[in-house]
Amino acid sequence: MKVKIPVWQLKENISGVHIDRINHAFISSLFDDISKLHRNDHFICVMLISGNAELQVDFKNARIAPEKLAFLFPGQIQQAVKFDNADGWILFLDNKLVDEHARMMIEDSLVKGPLLSLSAPDFLWFNRYFELLFQTYNDHTLGSLHKPAVNAFVAPGVYKIASAFQANTDAGSGHHSQRSIELTKKFKRLVRKHYRDLKKPGDYAGLMSFSLSYLNDTIKSVTGFTTSYFIQQEMLREGQRLLCYTDLSIKEIATYLGYEDPKYFNRMFTKLAAISPGRFRNNFKTQKKLP
Repeated sequence: MKVKIPVWQLKENISGVHIDRINHAFISSLFDDISKLHRNDHFICVMLISGNAELQVDFKNARIAPEKLAFLFPGQIQQAVKFDNADGWILFLDNKLVDEHARMMIEDSLVKGPLLSLSAPDFLWFNRYFELLFQTYNDHTLGSLHKPAVNAFVAPGVYKIASAFQANTDAGSGHHSQRSIELTKKFKRLVRKHYRDLKKPGDYAGLMSFSLSYLNDTIKSVTGFTTSYFIQQEMLREGQRLLCYTDLSIKEIATYLGYEDPKYFNRMFTKLAAISPGRFRNNFKTQKKLP
């Protein structure tokens, strides 16, 4: 059965970069589109100077306020819920502009969700950065140097975001050893790679050459969550995406996610999402039909 996953592409950009000011005019022109569930093929960074906004990212609410920065990854399911007197910045970045090292630093962060808390100096830094990037982006007197000038501004912002995520991770790690932090990062990478094939914590303990009890204790100590939580959440996110954006039956989705018994998948999904896969899909389809 053909999979249909709508993806928004980055348009009207300069070498993979687009920056805009979030204000009443911007929100009014785009809200009808961005308030519908969608996915992007690029990164998005949002920071508000005043007001607040609420987004839904991978079916979880994210509330953005001043001194918070949202960083969204390609492929995540996104939807704008509301903007309340919001004023700030939104930056769109092509995949190629976020190198693997920076991406892994952000992905490995122990911050829960896409929101990053900024210190007062960092908030000021980002506001000045976006202001200067915006001015450069719209400075057509640069002529043939316009594109390289815009591109040259990207790396400092990307690395600043990555370092801020890392700083949040380091602050949250507190008394945990570097060994425990690195073990947790490696475990989460393996889960993202193997969640369809490996469902048991013991499978990952074997891959990492640790005892199951040591792996469980370390992950719980560092993150506050069990090893099973991360495996199940990865399955849940992909299951939700497939239910919304494909015509695959629930049985086919269960098989794709590595479950031989669709009834077990149904029970697991219902337990984690507090709603059955069938009702989740129907609710999404009903929402799409609303004006």
